[in-house]
Amino acid sequence: MIERHYVLLVITFAAMIKAIKVFNSISVLLFSVILLLVYAYLPIMVDLNVEGVKDLHKQTFFYYAFGSFVIVNLIVRIGVTLGSRKLPENLAAWIRAILFIINFYLASMIGFIGVINNTGHINPSSFGYLNFIGPIFLLVWGVGLIFFLFKKK
Repeated sequence: MIERHYVLLVITFAAMIKAIKVFNSISVLLFSVILLLVYAYLPIMVDLNVEGVKDLHKQTFFYYAFGSFVIVNLIVRIGVTLGSRKLPENLAAWIRAILFIINFYLASMIGFIGVINNTGHINPSSFGYLNFIGPIFLLVWGVGLIFFLFKKK
């Protein structure tokens, strides 16, 4: 009976790892699609509404956003790979999910920048929730991480 539960547990972790890989791939695709859509509808000069930052040309904004995305993904992927080597499988799988969360957060922020720069067609006040999706997902992920760390084996 114990062997059967162990096999189910191994299958569950394997399925979880595959699902995380799929979600990570989907998040990269989601970011790419949102960035391209935002780029297509941005005015020539992008206002980032940040104090001290002047307007950027939309091409410069695109390259900065894409470059930042690639750098953040490389750093997080390398950190997760190196940091989760000696961890239990369930904890390592949970930590690998942070890449999906970060990519989704970046995609929502790019989407919001697109919304605030396209006020002629879209009302920015109805898209304020885009600012809160990423931090809420990070909070849920962090609570799950604490759960995995303190869960009895």
